[in-house]
Amino acid sequence: MTPLGLPRRTLTLGLVLAMAAGCVAIPHGNHDDTQALRTQMQTLEARVLAVESKREQVPAAVAKARAAVGFVWGTYTFADAAGRPLRHVLNEEGEPVADPRGVPLVDLTGTGPIAVTNYTGTAFLVGRHGELLTNRHVAQPWWEDEASAPLLAAGLRPVFLRLRVFFQERIEAVPLEVVRVDADQDIALVRTVGWTPTAEPLAISSQPGGVREGQPVILIGYPTGLDAVLAKLDPPEMNALAAATGADGYGTAERLAETHRLRPTITGGFLWEALPHILVYDAQTTGGGSGGPLLDLKGRVIGVNTAYLPEFRGGNFGVPIRFGGALLEGKGVEASAPTHETPEGVAPEASTANASLAQSPQRNGR
Repeated sequence: MTPLGLPRRTLTLGLVLAMAAGCVAIPHGNHDDTQALRTQMQTLEARVLAVESKREQVPAAVAKARAAVGFVWGTYTFADAAGRPLRHVLNEEGEPVADPRGVPLVDLTGTGPIAVTNYTGTAFLVGRHGELLTNRHVAQPWWEDEASAPLLAAGLRPVFLRLRVFFQERIEAVPLEVVRVDADQDIALVRTVGWTPTAEPLAISSQPGGVREGQPVILIGYPTGLDAVLAKLDPPEMNALAAATGADGYGTAERLAETHRLRPTITGGFLWEALPHILVYDAQTTGGGSGGPLLDLKGRVIGVNTAYLPEFRGGNFGVPIRFGGALLEGKGVEASAPTHETPEGVAPEASTANASLAQSPQRNGR
């Protein structure tokens, strides 16, 4: 029987010694063999200490990372060169018109609310001047987006009505600007506007090529957008929130931030493939978790979460952090407009635009 209060290290080491004693006979009088066994035991003890040290580092790494991870909210529309935004088409009764598939019809000459898309994602601090890394499809949601391609081809331009990030240390959202993107990889560098977070930036792995297949990993972000956050509330909190914000998704995010309930989800797993251009791991995620940091057990960033397979939960994908390091060094492509929110781009419709935001569905990444 093990005495109560015996340190885990002592117990673990005792088991190692017991196993060693059962498998190895110590030759009497043979100093070299005894010294070799003693060296083996010291090596085993060092390994045990190293494992325990890593485990003890996890809570501190998670706490630090949570403060550095932000919840991104974006709202955008498309407008022509004159600034006229796409609007919903209404019938004579003032009701939205849809095609046979149920898709709402939109047009530059529509008389309904502005047609906007709300979406969410994740970003994390990597610099002391508000620099964050995220996915390019979070910073530029129309990038490689099939639904946006026809609009861009028709000469329409995207306009950010909102591009903001929420942090644990602040109850108000902070505007973002897109700084640089990678030409090929799904990664982007963004920066806060008008306010600099005091949270400690996450450390980027100094040996990004040194990740090992099979190593444990931690993933932090906002999968499902607000849904996972709301699921953590008790019924009274949920009812009070619904009464205060209704169906206004952005208003819900603001209220959660004000009450310090807007907290990221943390999952863990293992890294199974480490390829030059992609990382594959089984830490759980879904839409909305895009742009979150993939960490080792010391809290160092080894990748940026970017995609998942809906039909197979065991394979999620991240961009190796070396591509993010290149953006921080000034490499990559300077972001093209729009790089920040410009609601004045559709200023004549501002009141209608604000009214339409609450009616537009939220998209959790893609």
